[in-house]
Amino acid sequence: MNDLFLLPEERTALLRRLSEKRAAPHGDMLSLLSQPTPPEALQRVWAETAPTEGQPLILYVHVPFCISRCAFCGFYAHRTDDAALEAYTRRLLREIEREAGRGAFTEKPVDVVYFGGGTPTALSADQLRRVIGAIYRHFNVAPDVEFTVEGRIHGFDDERVRACLESGATRFSFGVQSFQTALRRSLGRRDSREEILARLETIKAICGDKVALVADLIYGLPGQTQEQWLEENVKTVHASALDGVDLYSLKVFPGLPLAKRMETEGWSEEERAARHAAACDWLAAQGWRQLSCTHWGRNALERNRYNHWAKTGADIVPFGCGAGGFVGDRSFMQTGDLAAWGRMVDADEKPLASALLKPANHRLRARLADQLERGVFDPDDFPGADLSPLLENWERAGVWVSLPDGGYRLTRLGEYYETKLAALLTGCLLSGMGGR
Repeated sequence: MNDLFLLPEERTALLRRLSEKRAAPHGDMLSLLSQPTPPEALQRVWAETAPTEGQPLILYVHVPFCISRCAFCGFYAHRTDDAALEAYTRRLLREIEREAGRGAFTEKPVDVVYFGGGTPTALSADQLRRVIGAIYRHFNVAPDVEFTVEGRIHGFDDERVRACLESGATRFSFGVQSFQTALRRSLGRRDSREEILARLETIKAICGDKVALVADLIYGLPGQTQEQWLEENVKTVHASALDGVDLYSLKVFPGLPLAKRMETEGWSEEERAARHAAACDWLAAQGWRQLSCTHWGRNALERNRYNHWAKTGADIVPFGCGAGGFVGDRSFMQTGDLAAWGRMVDADEKPLASALLKPANHRLRARLADQLERGVFDPDDFPGADLSPLLENWERAGVWVSLPDGGYRLTRLGEYYETKLAALLTGCLLSGMGGR
């Protein structure tokens, strides 16, 4: 066993190791071994692409428009504009219709549809009806589909809510980030705590049990104390109309104004890990179900399918400017240049910017992700790997505990570092399958 994959058992050293940008030697091996498709072959390769047997099918629709840029966001692309949104909608419908006409993905049931962004709720009620309706009209949408529309509560009026509900959406995912009014406004969010909670109640009253309401919350924001995280955010989730919540540690994108503030106001890794544990323990005590290392559901309405399957090998067919997907052995990225995307759609082409052929063992990473996302690891699923030194070391380091059946369950600390642990395990398995 290469010592590079073993973890320090002293807590300070462990946190320092797992917080390093390159905490996982060889963990990016799959990316390094991926083969780019020549630009001239992109259209041919897509024309030959078909669903993967045994994998869920996801349609991902990207809407790269926002009313403003939030201080923490590294994905802002285009400011909301009525004329631009209408032009985008018309081309998006054309892209959807073109793909449906090809027929490759119209027979297999669609398990998940996800409208991401950007801010999909920036579309008008009429535009939302047209795009959601086109998906149902042209594809074989499963009766129990998880159909998510992502967006902001601000501007998501009753007309838009009803347009989504009546057209077939089953899940709304809101980027709340924080319920603290002053903190929200320092980040570029407009609505107050009271306005958010009242709006969630109204949306729930309109939708009832036909739509799951889900929100993202971020801990480690500048100006947020650890007490405020639990008392004014996590506990508010339980008192609200939400059916699900994602708990995220703040990711700072270089070059944003927030990055400078974080140099003096940021939380330590020890504090972040402790806040993750406190929030999870509190939600568990209230009867919420843990659906992944970061996601919780109050009831059966929230299933968290997209977030889990997107990481574990599902086929994802991309639509829209800047959309990404994964089908079979290839990942695909559509151009993020709005003008170029429009020209390609008008030319009746799939608006791809790139495609990568993954190495033959890429499914290994998906199997790992499937387990670790659920907070477990079963070494018996990876025969041929001598992992015993690592298994014992990681238990002593405190990132997981052994189970009676021979598997392991992540601790709260392990959940916090789940993506780093997945990269470490991937590197270990690919480096001689964990051999000595």
